[in-house]
Amino acid sequence: MRAALYCWRATLRRTGRTVVVVIVLCAILGAVALAAVAGALRTESAYGRYLKASNASDVLVNVPVPNLSIIPRVAALPRIRTSAALLGLDAYPVVHGQPDAEFTTDNLTGSLGDLFTQDRMTVLEGRLPSPHSTDEIVLTPDIARLFGVGIGGKVTYEFVNGASYRIEYTGYSTYRAVGIVAVPPVLVDQFDVVSAAVLSPVATRAALAQHRNAVQFSWVGLRLTNGSAGIPALQSSLVGLASKIGGGLHFSVRELTTVHQQVQQAIRPQAVALAAFGALAALALLVLVGQGLARLLDRSALQHEVLKAMGLTRAQTAVVGGVAGLLAVSGGMALAVAGAVALSPLAPVGPVRRFDPARGVQFDVTVLVGGGAILLVALVGVLVLLSWRAGDLEGESRYSGRSAVAQATASMGLPTAPALGVRYALEPPPGHRRGVVWANLLGSIVAVTAVVAAVVFGASLNGLVSHPVRYGWRWDVLLQAEGGYGNFSGVNLDKFMAAQRGVSGWSTFAFSQLTIDGQLIPILGLATHVGAVEPPTITGHPISGPRQIELGTDTLRQLGKAVGETVEVGTGRTARTMTIVGTVTLPSLGLQLTDHVSLGRGAMLSEGTLLAIEDLSSHTGPANESFSSLPSTLAIDLDAGVATGPFVNRMVAANLGGQAGSVYQVHRVLGAAVLNDVQMGDQPLTLAVVVTAAVLVSLAATVLASARRRRRELAVLKALGLTRRQLREVIAWQTSTILVIAVAVGLPVGAAAGRWAWAGFAASIGVVPVTVVPVVTLVLGLVGLVAVGSALTALPGVVAAHNPGADTLHGE
Repeated sequence: MRAALYCWRATLRRTGRTVVVVIVLCAILGAVALAAVAGALRTESAYGRYLKASNASDVLVNVPVPNLSIIPRVAALPRIRTSAALLGLDAYPVVHGQPDAEFTTDNLTGSLGDLFTQDRMTVLEGRLPSPHSTDEIVLTPDIARLFGVGIGGKVTYEFVNGASYRIEYTGYSTYRAVGIVAVPPVLVDQFDVVSAAVLSPVATRAALAQHRNAVQFSWVGLRLTNGSAGIPALQSSLVGLASKIGGGLHFSVRELTTVHQQVQQAIRPQAVALAAFGALAALALLVLVGQGLARLLDRSALQHEVLKAMGLTRAQTAVVGGVAGLLAVSGGMALAVAGAVALSPLAPVGPVRRFDPARGVQFDVTVLVGGGAILLVALVGVLVLLSWRAGDLEGESRYSGRSAVAQATASMGLPTAPALGVRYALEPPPGHRRGVVWANLLGSIVAVTAVVAAVVFGASLNGLVSHPVRYGWRWDVLLQAEGGYGNFSGVNLDKFMAAQRGVSGWSTFAFSQLTIDGQLIPILGLATHVGAVEPPTITGHPISGPRQIELGTDTLRQLGKAVGETVEVGTGRTARTMTIVGTVTLPSLGLQLTDHVSLGRGAMLSEGTLLAIEDLSSHTGPANESFSSLPSTLAIDLDAGVATGPFVNRMVAANLGGQAGSVYQVHRVLGAAVLNDVQMGDQPLTLAVVVTAAVLVSLAATVLASARRRRRELAVLKALGLTRRQLREVIAWQTSTILVIAVAVGLPVGAAAGRWAWAGFAASIGVVPVTVVPVVTLVLGLVGLVAVGSALTALPGVVAAHNPGADTLHGE
């Protein structure tokens, strides 16, 4: 204890600032690392909390006929806990005095049962309707924009008799908007985002009493006794119910657990990225604090001989010398835990944050206590290693040699300042250890590597968003009929498209679900008519025959297959064996309110093969006959210079779907994974820049300490005639040498790391893996890094230049 007190008092003046630096580095970087990892876990688990809070259904059952008596019969099936029904009301929004018959905007949704407590809507602004009000309504944001209203505004709908063979208007109803809401499921592909106005159960009954036959269809949300495991039994019960009702009725089932899994998969990359940022901050913590501890122990090394004279062994000397470092890292990590708690309200990150019911300050015991303890143990381990080496009483590990690089530089005949600067960068001061030199180089290399990797990853992410072909959108115009449920079977498309000016290529898409090797998979049926207007192939080659199929990357993994192998598609007499010829980036598109193809998920085969498997090859019925497997979507490429707007207007006005408003343009839609990943923004680069700034500050402190330890050497140089300017140049060359080495090593390593990270990330979400390496940006940024690093060493240069050489030599 006496030895520890002596060492503390003897070195306090020289080590006090270094102790403060170690505490600050531990506090800042430790808080960032712990907060990032805790935030990653909160982000990963946020959607599960939302599902529980919203009382989410396990399935949605479609009742395709406007017969309300069927709904309670569905809800009364066995093994159902609760149910809630929503109705698709046949009504058009009245905008600027005119009814808007556009398929994408005429969704007026009524509710029955307990819809406002099961599959609860998230209120973005305002409130939900009063349980007893008949004139209150809530709107999704896009419908509110369509009407141009906010909270308290009035909206009007014109109702239509859906049972009539001709359009028969039954009157108007006006409602007051009391809330802006997000309708579940949320965080899905843009294509699946629900645009609607929703009435409460009381208002729905009032509308049905006022307007005859206003129901088009209905969906019943069910929470099953056995959760998703009860879906097969439910499907069997629905088949039995359909046979009892008769009339060819068929109940479609949307497994919401599949939707929830897709959303969770879309959130996961962001959580993983945040955890990776935390790991990077932890690595920076170990490197930079290691530098600080090395400087701290080096400052107290002069007392070791005194401790030896007091009778201490090497181990005892190491323990005594490490007390200050132990106190510093312990105090710093305590502050880091407090800082992580202060940062916790920033999590979760991304779009899921809006829907997480547990926002605010959180204390994650596992991460903050367990993770903080792990970091503390790691830092203590570094301290023990450095203290043991510092306790070398005989000085056998003191560095007294010359760096080979420094010797080679000296032999080149460089001027004095550059030659000394290179030697100072690569060699420790006389009698000191080489570990500090390696710590400086390693810290700088890690910083440059992090920055380069972050820039490459960020540029590739931005390239994904700005190049639609990389997420499957490989055409200029996309037209769809009634959310994929309409079709063009009654139209001679070849003749019609041949008459359209400015078209360079076009294809049709159809959508369905087929069993592939026993698993139900969403399908895109492709028919190319002119050109190759189709989703991009990632590996292998595009389909070119009726026995060929392409799969999304996730589906390929799900089936346990590889390109070149075969799969069994369909069931019964129309099933066929098909060869997997490639992987494809499928657009997030298909049949609304169903499990459709999306990034990484689904399969693509020829339209003719799809129709043959579903036994629809000879179908020649009218366009309004409901077969979702018939072509419902037109993908068109235009000649250069053709104006998209007028062309789309002509196509929509042609009423290819059989009635006005049934065919419309689908603008570029992003998959849920891309939507979430866009929210990352500049997070990777921001963290890398923070780490770099910390490294530069640490480097400046190290160079300053080096200049002070070389006082005698600098005094001799000054006595031999070196000017103050030359001494400042020596320090500048020292810093520049370290940074140039860091750039030379970190640039290729960082580029490779960024390319590897992006390739894995792109494969995980099923997009085209194009890596963007912004060479000009990287070069300019690294030149700026060297310049900033050199500027930060101005203070050490001034200290070296103003070293009172005569007094220093006289004192020795």
